[in-house]
Amino acid sequence: MNQKGICGRDTLMALLILFFFTLCAVLPVSAAEDGTVLLLHSYHEGLDWPDDVTDGVRSVLTSGQGDIDLYVEYMDTPRLGQSDYADRTAAILGLKYANLTFDTIICSDEYAFHFLREHHDTLFPGTPVVFCGLNYYEDAYREGWENCTGIVEAYDVGGTIDGALTLEPDIDTVYVVNDATATGLSNRQIIESLSEEYAGRLTFVHSTDGTLGEVREEVRTLPPDSIVLLMTFYRGADGEYYEYEDAAAAISSASPVPVYGVWDVYLGHGIVGGKLISGESQGRTAAGMALRIMKGEDPSSIPVITDLQGEYVYDYFQLGRYSLEKAPLPEGAAVVNRPPGSVEIDRGVLIAGVSAIAVLVIAVIFLLCTIRIRKRGERALRRSEEKFRLIAERTFDIIFAMDLQGRFTYLSPSLLRVSGYAPEECMGVPFTKTVDPVDHERCAAAIAAAAAGKSIEGLEVLFRKKDGTMIYLEINSAPVYVDGVVTGFQGVGREITERKQIEHMRSEAFDQIDRNIEQFAALGDEIRNPLAVIVGVADLYCDKEQADRIMEQTRIIDAIITRLDIGWIESEKVREFLRKH
Repeated sequence: MNQKGICGRDTLMALLILFFFTLCAVLPVSAAEDGTVLLLHSYHEGLDWPDDVTDGVRSVLTSGQGDIDLYVEYMDTPRLGQSDYADRTAAILGLKYANLTFDTIICSDEYAFHFLREHHDTLFPGTPVVFCGLNYYEDAYREGWENCTGIVEAYDVGGTIDGALTLEPDIDTVYVVNDATATGLSNRQIIESLSEEYAGRLTFVHSTDGTLGEVREEVRTLPPDSIVLLMTFYRGADGEYYEYEDAAAAISSASPVPVYGVWDVYLGHGIVGGKLISGESQGRTAAGMALRIMKGEDPSSIPVITDLQGEYVYDYFQLGRYSLEKAPLPEGAAVVNRPPGSVEIDRGVLIAGVSAIAVLVIAVIFLLCTIRIRKRGERALRRSEEKFRLIAERTFDIIFAMDLQGRFTYLSPSLLRVSGYAPEECMGVPFTKTVDPVDHERCAAAIAAAAAGKSIEGLEVLFRKKDGTMIYLEINSAPVYVDGVVTGFQGVGREITERKQIEHMRSEAFDQIDRNIEQFAALGDEIRNPLAVIVGVADLYCDKEQADRIMEQTRIIDAIITRLDIGWIESEKVREFLRKH
């Protein structure tokens, strides 16, 4: 056989294949659809799973599918969620996207899905929704919500356990690590339904709802014939929040037996492996569904994807840690971190490969620079939005937004402190219904002026609190323009009840001072006239000794009146000073 001829043909074929993939990487694909898509995450940016979902969505929406704008929001519910967190998030999203309409919404994981179920008709009425990353799903979830479809995060727990049994047939106990979050509770429902399939063969033991330290101590004492199945541990019983890699590393380092999982975010952080699903594949599938809807396909005609996902992947380092590197693996399993072996490569193929890689590297660098610039802009926007949110939540003034009819479209949380009303109670309510009837005419005139593009400053109105008492508010507002047209107005309301009371008290005090000064002025004349009569009568009808005594007393009284006159003059000066300053 001619070895040189074979090498030549192989080299030519390799060059053609590399050239084809190079063209696919650098040549643009014809555009298909334009539109705007919102991606709503349950968790925070920087966490592997939502970042992988975002990458998967973006890879589909930007791969020659037209000019599609992707907006990404992170609810961060497990770390920040309180009892009223969903309502606050709805208010912020309502204000942020009041003037923007989405063609499709993609939501990731339980919190975002159930949030949209509750607030969809208020925030995004009529907008189709595609969900992904949903651990537990029932058809009842879509009752009355026809324009919704998606992909269930159908991780294959049974496949992961079967793979573990392939490596270690003598396994007797599966210790399941789970938390009490919404995702954790969904996981437990799935595992409890699955445990019946392994009845009589395996015993499932669930971790207690404790701290990470307590779970580590439980894991540390596991017998040799057991394994650990790491599901989710976002938050411990003490409220401490953990990243994927931190929880996996902490549990793996304490475990004397292999740790398995169902998500690839744990791979490389301490788990041996399993039948793993990825956030990127969930994002790609969800984005594909979104494109079908944007091209006109009815969401209700797209069935929810519930097929089991994932591939067998194992970590060579962890296999070696538990002396399993030579154990049989499930068919088709991949192994990461395997030590490289020596491979002979034809010189021509190597040159062609290096050339193609160089072209691809240049293209990747260009794309990375573009993505980095875009992410920098997105981070700046998020910082600005976070700054506004913190200001709105912490200020004592009422920040508001209204439409052209004077109906509230946004109210900051400080409304509750000032008036007793929760912001959602006043959403859509006309401003005139919250003030005293005597101020209705002035309020209507102010709303008309703002709709005409004028700013309102120093408008004082009587506002009725929830308990029925009245307070004074000072209103300052300015119009909001979109493309040069006034679409509403926004402003600040400050309570000035105490200031109005002080002004009233000051007015009464000046009135009293004026009355006192007038009385001082009249008092001198009213006393001196009788004194003059007394002096005259004493001179005419009294002897000298009595007259002298009367004159002495009248001089004393006259001196007192003189001091009163001096005090009156000083009071005049004090009054003028107070009025001036």
